[in-house]
Amino acid sequence: MRKLFYALLLLLNVPVAFSQQIKPKETTLEFYGFVRFDAFLDTYKGLNAANEQFFVVPLYAGMDANGKHINQTPTYNFSSMATRVGVRVSGPEILNAKTSANIETDFAGDLSNNPAMFRVRQANVVFSWNKSSLLIGQTWHPFWSGKVFPTVGGLNTGAPFQPFNRSPQIRLDYKPSAKFILSAAMVSEFQYKSYGFTKIDSMYPKAMSYADKSECFNRNAGIPELIANIELNTEGFTLGAGASLKYIQPTLYTVEMAAKKDEKKFVSEELLQSLSFVGYTQYVKNRFTIRAKAVLGQNMTHLTIPGGYGVRSVDQTTGAMTYTPYNTLTTFINAVYGRKHQVGIFAGYLKNLGTADALHNFGSETTPSVVTPGLVPNVASVSRVAPHFAVNISKLRFVVEYELTSAEYGKGNINVRDGLYKQSTNVTNHRGLLMMMYSF
Repeated sequence: MRKLFYALLLLLNVPVAFSQQIKPKETTLEFYGFVRFDAFLDTYKGLNAANEQFFVVPLYAGMDANGKHINQTPTYNFSSMATRVGVRVSGPEILNAKTSANIETDFAGDLSNNPAMFRVRQANVVFSWNKSSLLIGQTWHPFWSGKVFPTVGGLNTGAPFQPFNRSPQIRLDYKPSAKFILSAAMVSEFQYKSYGFTKIDSMYPKAMSYADKSECFNRNAGIPELIANIELNTEGFTLGAGASLKYIQPTLYTVEMAAKKDEKKFVSEELLQSLSFVGYTQYVKNRFTIRAKAVLGQNMTHLTIPGGYGVRSVDQTTGAMTYTPYNTLTTFINAVYGRKHQVGIFAGYLKNLGTADALHNFGSETTPSVVTPGLVPNVASVSRVAPHFAVNISKLRFVVEYELTSAEYGKGNINVRDGLYKQSTNVTNHRGLLMMMYSF
């Protein structure tokens, strides 16, 4: 028994002795964040999140018997839910790489269903070598484009013209020189999601109204989003471009088409492929910054960009479907001048270019009926102008911003050849915003 005790004591001392021989660099923690308060007034209710704090587009909901827009009503809100806290970790050298980590959270919760609760914003580890770095964890989507994003007062940070998404990913950056960065990433979906069918009772539009957003549609495809990017930085000038390949599996099964015999289900393995491209630039000199970005892509709902896809064909026996994505072009320009006293303007434009192929017509030639899951895929175009004035005093930032966002919604019969409408109606929101942020 005594020998066993001494043996255990010896084993317990081994890690102590080992730790005395190897003295890793101390881990340091840096806490940061801010308390943010927003007060805003809207004239038209919109597609938004976080108790309407994150405004995307004014949302058309039809008109009443007198021809007045149902959603055209003044609304206001006071909110501190964008308050944020994070910690940056600088750790020891591992595998000949400098290591660091970042954990960041806020109170925005589930933006659609249950706001005002903690959620993960960023949680990642970075291994840095001389010419390369490897990031593993959740951070901004590569189409966010590093530091090339708009400076505005609103929490939307330029969405839907600026891609807005944070997701779990594995990203490798390689720097062949001090000016160039080559990047490759595999990205999954988590809080920002694609649309698909969570349930199908029958292969007819009214019975296929279970279309919803979920990260499972991307995960079920078995392939993460694949992204490549190149960036040049020199003398205050940044120029970059990237491409994305994404797959989703919109449904796990379909239902036979026979009338009153729709109880038979058939496994569906059909995937939807989407290609997207981004180009961006930035120039910074003294107190002046100007940025511009353009994105041309397909089914970019996970980037908070309107669009989606449509059902292209339906097998008349099994109900098996094929799909075609909506093509969307979005672009913005943003200019800011000043430090303590700052003025800036943001201008963005989005255009729905229609589906890549013709849609399946579930109805008749005179009364077409289609199935188009997505984020307001009936939006024809969106435009925004948002000037702001800010005062920065030490850790305090005050912003006054006026944001005008207009959207054209298709109405009437849809054109099955491209998923667009011949007629449209305009909806416009005027937002006045006051924001105060105390950073630490």
